[in-house]
Amino acid sequence: MVTIESEPPDAAAPQETVPWVLSSDTHIVEPPDLFTTRMDAALRDDAPFVVVQDDTEMWIVGGKEGRPPFVPARAGDRFLAPGDRPTRWKKSTYQEETFAKDVSASAYDPDAWLDDIARDGLYGGVVIPSHTLLFYGLIEDTGVLDAVCRAMNDWLADFASADPDRIAPTAMVNLDDVDVAVAEMARAKSKGARGVVIPIKNPRSYDSPDYDPFWAAAVDLDLSVNFHVVTVRWPATLAGADKVSQATLRNVFTSVGGIINGADLEIRWTLSEMILSGVFDRHPGLKVVSIENEGSWAPFFLDRLDWHYRYNAFLADSYRLADGALPSDHFRRNVYISFTEDPLVIALRDMVGGSGHLLWGSDFPHAESTFPRSPSIVAGQIGALDPAEQLRIGQRNCADLYGFDLAKLPVPPALAATGQDPRPR
Repeated sequence: MVTIESEPPDAAAPQETVPWVLSSDTHIVEPPDLFTTRMDAALRDDAPFVVVQDDTEMWIVGGKEGRPPFVPARAGDRFLAPGDRPTRWKKSTYQEETFAKDVSASAYDPDAWLDDIARDGLYGGVVIPSHTLLFYGLIEDTGVLDAVCRAMNDWLADFASADPDRIAPTAMVNLDDVDVAVAEMARAKSKGARGVVIPIKNPRSYDSPDYDPFWAAAVDLDLSVNFHVVTVRWPATLAGADKVSQATLRNVFTSVGGIINGADLEIRWTLSEMILSGVFDRHPGLKVVSIENEGSWAPFFLDRLDWHYRYNAFLADSYRLADGALPSDHFRRNVYISFTEDPLVIALRDMVGGSGHLLWGSDFPHAESTFPRSPSIVAGQIGALDPAEQLRIGQRNCADLYGFDLAKLPVPPALAATGQDPRPR
């Protein structure tokens, strides 16, 4: 597929273009005026905006201080020498910096974005917001959050219109009001959305039948439901107290132990709720994607899920899955895993549904992204697999879930070398 390099290239050096990989997890960075110019006039006073505080630009969201607007635009930082990497959580790192000075055009301009991902060996990608994902937890007012999601979805639709063959936009929706969420999902689909992003953790648990109209609409609209890391809707004032305390949730993202050990807490919690309450029995066509939670937690999670379903006395009177199925059967049928760097999930792929349920994502342009070394990093994880499995993980699964036309993509180098090309024509 690609050549594994013994020594990674310099972070600033352009990579050999291998334009066949699709990224299931790619981002943009929101311009500071996105919401103040696009939200409904009646709610514009409540729109997220950027101000300068202590010589540092900061988002103000729902009356709360967010992050500097340029923090997500750090692609390549991880490959710098440790002393040269910005300390991203300290304001002093960014004093006197601005979005205009510090953010590459490839974070918000579609033509520059396409140029950079091509330089990194990607043909195209699924596009997901950056800061706006955090707004689920910063904006308590339901109407304001709905308006923020609409503005973001419109901006992403415009961004993707530059090249719909290579850019697949997602749509963010707020589930405080399920009917409003269904309407926004349908509106976004009409504007080109290829998937829908909802909070990975919601105050109202995902085992609630109240969500059934939303799951049904996602199936009818042929949109995957995407649970991206950090999309926790956690304002304590919302009706319906969450089973996980606010302090616990915040600890996941602010403590060393939480950052290292808690990144997959919410996705496991949510999938447990959905599977054990029969969501996938009622909606067998529903496709759920776990994004940027990695995936090597899944085999142990499935083993525990099945064990508790069979033997835990507290679950003895709980919902029983149809046709004698086990919870792991529903996971392997309905759940997909987008990963960036997780060689263990590749080794254990048969336990989570096989290579047909794994998708790779670069996380561009965030600091954690594989840019500009994606070819060697991808090869290091799946380069030893047979070409058909490489094709599924690197391209085909993403194309199927998000509507990329495989016939328009170049033949993967590994397949071209052997004369194979199993793609539909």
